[in-house]
Amino acid sequence: MSKPLRTTLALAVSAGLLVVPAPPATAATGQEDRIAVLEGDTLFVKEGGLDADWERQESDVKKFQLDGDRIAVLKNDGSLLVKEGDLGPDWYTVDADSVTDFQIRDGRIAFTEGPDLYVVDGELDGEVVHQDAVVKSFRIEGDRIGVLTTDNVLQVKEGDLGPDWAVISENNVTDFQLEDSRIAYTEGTELWAQEGELDAESILQESDVKKFALSGDRIGALQNDGLLQVKGGDLEPGWDEIAGGVTDFKLDGDRIGYLEGTDLWAQEGELDAESFRQEEGVSAFDLVGDRVAVVKNGELLVKEGDLEPGWFTADEDSATGVQLLAAPRHGGGGGTLVTLDDLTAIYGFLREEDIVAEGLDSLNQAMAEGEITNPARIAAFLATLRNESGFRYNAGEDGQTVPYLGRGYIQLTGSANYGAASGYVGHDLLADPEAAASLQYSAQIAKWYWTEARSDSNNAADNLNMGLVDAYIGYAKDAREDGERCSDFEAALRYFNGGELPDGHINCVRP
Repeated sequence: MSKPLRTTLALAVSAGLLVVPAPPATAATGQEDRIAVLEGDTLFVKEGGLDADWERQESDVKKFQLDGDRIAVLKNDGSLLVKEGDLGPDWYTVDADSVTDFQIRDGRIAFTEGPDLYVVDGELDGEVVHQDAVVKSFRIEGDRIGVLTTDNVLQVKEGDLGPDWAVISENNVTDFQLEDSRIAYTEGTELWAQEGELDAESILQESDVKKFALSGDRIGALQNDGLLQVKGGDLEPGWDEIAGGVTDFKLDGDRIGYLEGTDLWAQEGELDAESFRQEEGVSAFDLVGDRVAVVKNGELLVKEGDLEPGWFTADEDSATGVQLLAAPRHGGGGGTLVTLDDLTAIYGFLREEDIVAEGLDSLNQAMAEGEITNPARIAAFLATLRNESGFRYNAGEDGQTVPYLGRGYIQLTGSANYGAASGYVGHDLLADPEAAASLQYSAQIAKWYWTEARSDSNNAADNLNMGLVDAYIGYAKDAREDGERCSDFEAALRYFNGGELPDGHINCVRP
């Protein structure tokens, strides 16, 4: 049964491009990278370069979080304060006392008063809605809310703040995470994961798991014996062993950071990439985008760029905790909608990166001409291309010998499509089918398929109906691939929409 759709668009990515008007989604406001540090119980935040000035935020802080342009603090007296915009002093009191935990994410504020969960959706002063579950722990992600009840049942719902919970597992769940359309959870020490709709099948990932993490299409699992394993792609077997003797780890994009005791190591790129020792004596760390931060003997050290030496001392003493927040990235300026940095930030390692980079100029031109220019459209288009071709203009179906096999950014297949696309690009693809995977024609063919052959694709993306986009693309029905494409859509949408998913429901189900 299909779920209700929403219509939402965000800012035009660059001036001079035609964008069909529609209601705006939550958008970036020129915010720069942020760093938050806790000194004892006093929170400081800086924005911009590593050498920017710290701005004192609040004292008596028990817990803090950054998300988008929002900052939230839970004070020792149980009050929850949130502000948005710049780093000025304009706090809004969401709850004056009794708050025991909170999370801010994607325009929502969730908090508990003991076992009672409350959620505010939208404005800081929006309605506080009680959630009908007896809560042990909770998470919010996009339009999803997940709770682990006091009897260890995992429930998740999506859409509005009504009571429609789906039971994911009743089998003694001990922990869980939400990431776009993925749900991962442990039953004792067994790690399970599912992707797509809430009633999707859960797949056993690994046993003897101490800690796990999700980032993009990657899953990391730290076992009780200290072995750190990570895999990317679908939920099937295929772990890479990263290191042994690991005590903690984090994933972000194509980077993995992990502690061996108090020594921090990090790697980036493919899962079998070399790890580089970052620092020793580390008590806390974070990595986001191209930045790495560590707390060492009260010092806060931060670096940006590659993983080579080059620390900047951001705080000389008294640091006890740190969080990094990357500013939203929106192409490379000058009319560029998507850059190689954008793709790697969203999806991590890219196969044949030189081919991907070579095709980006033609791809950006085709996207601009096809009005694939707002976050929802860009996200749907990129999610499609990632699964069709891996962003490679010269991609072709493996093991096929027929003349009109799948080729190009969007795998053009069959004589009828080759013939129809020929007239659009002005080249006889029936006589020269390999040209469909050429730098000259591949992006234009993708634009033709998106805007002419399946002319409602932009509208489907505007309505966040990735299931309908998938139906238009026309690959064989596969619930798992539907889930992967929807997860890729959500990851790109969050990235291009100011670090948050728009309000409402994302439809992943093909009609």
